[in-house]
Parts: sequence; structure tokens; C-alpha cells
Amino acid sequence: MSTTGPGGTWASETAWNWNITAPPYTNSTGGGINFNGILIPSWQTGISMTTNQGSMTLRNIPDVALTADNIWVIFNNGSNALFGGTSCAAPLWAGFTALVNQQAAATGKSPVGFINPAVYALGKGVDYTTDFHDITTGNNTNSSSGNKYFAVPGYDLCTGWGTPNGPNLINALAPPDPLQITPMAPFTANGLVGGPFTPTGQVFSLTNAGATPLGWSLVNTSAWLNASLTGGTLASGGPAATVTVSLNSVANSLPVGVYTASIWFTNLNTGFGQSRQFNLLSGELVQNGGFETGDFSDWSVVGSGSAYNFVDNGSSSTITPHSGTYCAVLGETGSLAYVSQTLPTRAGQSYLLSFWLLSLTYTGQTTPNDFLAQWNGTTLMNSTNMGAFDWTNLQFIVTATGPNTVLQFGGQDDPAYLALDDVSVQPISLFQTKRTNNVFQFSWNTLTGLMYQVQYKTNLLQTNWVNLGGSLPTTNTLMTTTDVITNSQRFYRIQLTQ
Repeated sequence: MSTTGPGGTWASETAWNWNITAPPYTNSTGGGINFNGILIPSWQTGISMTTNQGSMTLRNIPDVALTADNIWVIFNNGSNALFGGTSCAAPLWAGFTALVNQQAAATGKSPVGFINPAVYALGKGVDYTTDFHDITTGNNTNSSSGNKYFAVPGYDLCTGWGTPNGPNLINALAPPDPLQITPMAPFTANGLVGGPFTPTGQVFSLTNAGATPLGWSLVNTSAWLNASLTGGTLASGGPAATVTVSLNSVANSLPVGVYTASIWFTNLNTGFGQSRQFNLLSGELVQNGGFETGDFSDWSVVGSGSAYNFVDNGSSSTITPHSGTYCAVLGETGSLAYVSQTLPTRAGQSYLLSFWLLSLTYTGQTTPNDFLAQWNGTTLMNSTNMGAFDWTNLQFIVTATGPNTVLQFGGQDDPAYLALDDVSVQPISLFQTKRTNNVFQFSWNTLTGLMYQVQYKTNLLQTNWVNLGGSLPTTNTLMTTTDVITNSQRFYRIQLTQ
């Protein structure tokens, strides 16, 4: 497991496998299928076992995971040493469950008891990645198990549902307040400037787990959000209240940017408040393009593991991110590893794809390496055996052919690492026109780093366009130029020149 520093937040984890190859020693996390006739329990059904190689009929293990390496243990009246293995993870989970029971007791509830059904219900629910750290890299393969098993997104036979996400899982198993609100996960919508945005809102379910009726209220301070209810009363064990929080017309007027707001739900009986975060990406289609979550959230990753492909703040790779705290590090050996994201797009719309790339040397070696950038399967860039270079900005003008487009990067660097940061996809806006007497005015949204040329024809059958003045560099997010109308008709266009 890695964090952002001593006492810092969680950054990443991988399945534990020391992989001591000298026979007969192999240490790895336990897991797999129980072939002793133990049937799959009811709470483990309903999970896809295609990618994790699990069984639909027999018991799959493990259920969860926890730290299994570098555990400092004090034992035997003061003796101490470092240990590793799943025998460390098990008592750590027992300690975590004690914290769950402590919170349950503090709110007058019974101990959680056998938690497997609850754990699987959370794993299958909308708050899975809020309650657990999903471990998607590493394996427990060895000489006897062959090509089994690998950590994959979701439930797998190396780490189960993953490791507990601290107080989030404690609160899910033993809610600190009778007012229970689902889902817990943040809401994120994105789309073009002016809309539409996807998704348009979030539906919350409010229930009362207490013994007496409770009153609740909702506080919304955002101008671009509406809530269907702002308060009410919930009977003990009664029906849930449904609250829809949705984007309104103000969201359509926001310029390019990333906007964040919080909705607060308060139990008026206890005064306990709970917040839900809303994110709006206006004009910016890529989520977590700077990897500032500290992991590959919102990205799909296909590669051999976090030993070679990970999100880093420089502590592991020595790479200083281009901006912010984190960047993505790609160091797959022998073949490409891929990170991808499906973007909401509009057919026929042009976009500016921008990202920053770095190539690191290690003991004077940089090759073999390979970097690939693709837009919906079309290769924009495929560079091999690159030398070392510092952060470099690469930009491409691309066009969407449908409502969804896959943006994919591939990276391989056998001796060192490639790094990726500040990935951005923004629409290239059409211009608006306005006539005042004999002056024709053009206005259009601009994107940093581009040059624009206004051109015209007096007849669309003409072969060439005529430049109206020189190329215009970006000076603001909104650019304006004018033309004095003559007696001849003119047809205008704006051409990107850089």
C-alpha cells in the first residue's frame, strides 16, 4: 500500500505476492475457488465471474483484504518484529470490525455480527468505491496455480472486494445517525458549454433507522442545482423519502470550468449533518484528467500491475507532476499497458485534445519504449524508442462520430517510465455573429494554445478563402473581431492555424 506521505491519504494498493521463485517457496495472498464441494453462498451470487475466473456454483475466496506486508507487531510481553502474510490481514480486519461495533454501541445499536451479507450488498451497490478501496493490480499466481488469479476491477479472487475505506465503511456498516441517505458517492456531470450535461441529476433515498420519527432538512447553496424537497418527516421504519437533486438552467450558462457544490442533509432531532458532493465539468469532458484523486479513478486500466503503472506524486518514480500533486506513470515492460476513458460527445463536434507527456531515463537508458494515443480507435500518435524529455504538451484536433468516444493511451517503457498528466478534451465552439449598422462582429470561445484566422469568400464557388487580417492568438476565453460590411456579400469562416 502507498499513501501521499507519512500520515497521508490512501494512494494505491496491489495484491500481496512476494513471489519467491526458489522452489519450493512462494508467498502470495490466498484465494481462488473452494473445490471441496462447498457451494456458493446466496450473498455471493449475482456477481460476474468472467474476468476474475471465479465460480458461479462453488464458494469463492477471499471476501475482503487488508495490509499483508511490513506489519510491525508487538508480541510476547514486549517483543517486536516485522511480519507479513494474510495472517496479519485477518487480525487487522478483526480490529476494524471492533471499531464498527464501537460505533454501533455508541448509537444504541447491536453489534454487526456476521458481516459477509452486508459486505457483499455494499460491494454490489452504488457506493462500492466509496466504501472500499478496489484493488485492480497484482496477482496470487505461483508455479502450481498457473495463470490464476489476478486482481481485476470489482470483486476478484486475490483481494475480494478490496480493503476498507476507513470511516466510510464503518458508517455504512454502523450508520452514526438514524437518518440514512443513499447513495454516498459524489455526483459528477459533464458536457459541452451550454449543455446538455450527463447525467442530469441524482436521486437520493432517505430512511429512518431509529425508534422514533425524525425531521430532516436539506440546504442547497448552489445556484446551478435544484432539489425536489427541502425537508420533511420520516417515520421509524417507514417508507423512504425520495429527493431528486438536478442541474438547472444556470448550469447551461456557465463558461468552461470545473464546478463543485455540496448538498447538506440534517437530522433535526440530533443536529447531525451529512453532505453529498456534486461536480460539474462544463466544456471539459475528461474526468480526473490530472489524476488528482491519487489513483486511476474514472479511468480503465489494463496492464500487469501497479509495480509498473500507477499514479504517483514523485515519491516512487522521482517524477515531479506537470501540475498539481499527481501524474500517471506508465512503465509496462514487453508490451503496452492501456488507460482509457469513455467520453460523452456530440456527433460532428470538433474537440481539442491536450495532454502532457514526459520520458524518463534510468541509468542512461530510455529504450525500448512506446507511447500510443487513440481517439475512438483512430491512432493519433504512436512513438517508439523515444529519448528522454521533460514535460511536453501535445495537442490534437479531433471530431466525434457519435454520442460516446473512447480516449485511450498506451505506454511501455522497459528501462524507465513514461508519465502522463493534465489530459483535457474541450469542444471547439462555433462563432456567433452580430451586425450593428455596417459593422459585422464575430465572437467565439477560444482554447489556450490555438491560433485563429477569420476568412471570407464573396462567392462560395471560389476556390480559395481570403484572410481577414492576420492570425489571432488566444487572448481570452472569448475572442471578438469585426469586419466593415461592403457592398459585396461575404461568407465567413474561422480557421484553426495552430
